[in-house]
Amino acid sequence: MISLPDRYSKVLTTLSGGGMSDTVVCEDAHLKRKVVIKSLKPGVATHRLMDELSALSAIRSKHVVQILDVVTNALGDIVGLVEEYIDGTDLTPIQNISNQEEILRALYPIAAGICDIHSHGRVHRDIKPDNMKIDSEGVLKIFDFGLAKIDGKAATSNLYFSPGYSAPEIFHQDASGKHNFTPAVDTFAFGCTSLWILSNGSLPACLLSVPPKLPSGDCDFLKLAVKLPPQVAAMLNDCLHIDANKRPSLKSIMDLIGRYILHGKHKMLLTYGGKEYKLDQANPKVTLDSNGSGINIQYDGLDFTVTAVTGSVHINNSPVAKGFILKGASVIVLGPVGGSVPRASITADVSHPEVVH
Repeated sequence: MISLPDRYSKVLTTLSGGGMSDTVVCEDAHLKRKVVIKSLKPGVATHRLMDELSALSAIRSKHVVQILDVVTNALGDIVGLVEEYIDGTDLTPIQNISNQEEILRALYPIAAGICDIHSHGRVHRDIKPDNMKIDSEGVLKIFDFGLAKIDGKAATSNLYFSPGYSAPEIFHQDASGKHNFTPAVDTFAFGCTSLWILSNGSLPACLLSVPPKLPSGDCDFLKLAVKLPPQVAAMLNDCLHIDANKRPSLKSIMDLIGRYILHGKHKMLLTYGGKEYKLDQANPKVTLDSNGSGINIQYDGLDFTVTAVTGSVHINNSPVAKGFILKGASVIVLGPVGGSVPRASITADVSHPEVVH
């Protein structure tokens, strides 16, 4: 372990840092709080530490552990990182697999955290349950960025990987002998982590093989004894696609899970002829018409969709047809443009609650 400055000299406990690092919990004597100090084991390339520093200093996310300080040696070289201490619990599997919202709320912050990592141009490369904790306020935190790389430069000669969570393509070398990583490797690891959460903390043999043996029916989320919306289960299956190019982005995964968390919680207010019409889970349908033109709108728990149109109907000055989905604020106009029949205007406002995570 490195020599610690006086500010962090009080070591409280030693943590398992894995094969590349030594990790201790210390007391910050200045701010009177616990911190984690991470340093490299002898013989480990110093770029591992700098890669983690680069990632943590760049990423701003409630779901990513924060970098607080660095430790330097007598030459001024950075030899240790001082990181936020997560005073919480380990990530655990879902026990009530019949509670759909609980399942979705367990997966959502993981997707949101990885999405934040990718939005800052980084690839984590080691997403797995062991690298996540739930803090004392119930917020999921992702840590251990020792393998993190800038997207577009994520290649390495020496392959470090976690069996069960590593995408099949990383085991192949390019012409220069490099193993290449893209955000799709984190998508794959998210799929594996989701399977672990929904399978009582276990993974099928096909994923534990090196490299993983895919495709496999043992990794089919549609066959699990859990209550998942079919569209979400299908997207989780795509996370484990053997072709990295066919895996979804974490942004699309996060958005889809978020939509189902908010299922049935949206509301629409329509104002027409001095009257208000409210659409929600309890009142999901409305029909409005005027002088031979009309529109039917139905709420299915996710979207407010036009289910029928008669005559001439425009929304925000564009002709509308069956299947159109209303979002945000809109103006619906019934009646032909330039005709002799008076046109009727309807204001529509859709509320979009946010996912709290």
